Amino acid sequence: MIIAQIADTHLGEVNASDAVFPARAENLQACIADINSLDPLPDVVIHTGDLTQHGQAAEFAHARSLLSKLKAPLYVTAGNRDGREGIAQAFAVDGYLNPDGNFIHYAIEEYAVRLVAVDSLSEDGPKGDFCEARLTALDATLSEAPARPTALFMHHPPFDVTSAPDPFAYHRREAVSNLAAVISQHPQVVRLFAGHMHRPWTAVVGGVTASTVPSVAADLRYGSYPPAMAGRPVYLVHRFEIDCGFFSETRLVGNGAEAQ
Repeated sequence: MIIAQIADTHLGEVNASDAVFPARAENLQACIADINSLDPLPDVVIHTGDLTQHGQAAEFAHARSLLSKLKAPLYVTAGNRDGREGIAQAFAVDGYLNPDGNFIHYAIEEYAVRLVAVDSLSEDGPKGDFCEARLTALDATLSEAPARPTALFMHHPPFDVTSAPDPFAYHRREAVSNLAAVISQHPQVVRLFAGHMHRPWTAVVGGVTASTVPSVAADLRYGSYPPAMAGRPVYLVHRFEIDCGFFSETRLVGNGAEAQ
């Protein structure tokens, strides 16, 4: 199975006057074109949140218009910039989201790896959280298919990104330790994908490899990178083999895409 992961596009509305927003749209369009050129084509594309800058309906409309050019099925989870309501309203038409649900939580069953979206949003600001209801729902979802390789995807990374000025993306350490406890009870979970930090990082959560992806929006990408990456949008491609699990590559887009 092949998964293309994008995150943190931070799009404005289509006619936004600030010059950063047309540039971000171009970054996303370049990634989409590169994803569509892959052979074989990814089975799915996941967007791990912050599709938009302000969570406005016009921004979601712009995001949907651009993302509709993907040849592979798209699945999204909400970033703190998006909010649950905006994501649910914008993507309910695709059938995998419950627009009336309390959280952005769902499972995709059709592929070699089961995909489970986890809602990491908090009611108290941009940092993440996991309440008891969400952890109980995740435990129940994972219990439904204990023999199937499963990947989780969410916005906030549930681990410290020590290269960041604010390394911890959650309000409470307890929330992350509780998530790790749930994951550790389900050995079929083979990977966790996140966004939010706008930089790459890898850690282990509940015995599972977890990682972040740099932001598609090149002007918002943080961290130290080789000069060749300057101004170039980035996304990740994750390939799963039953005998060895996931391995990932970074795609640098523009001036000739390269795999790293």
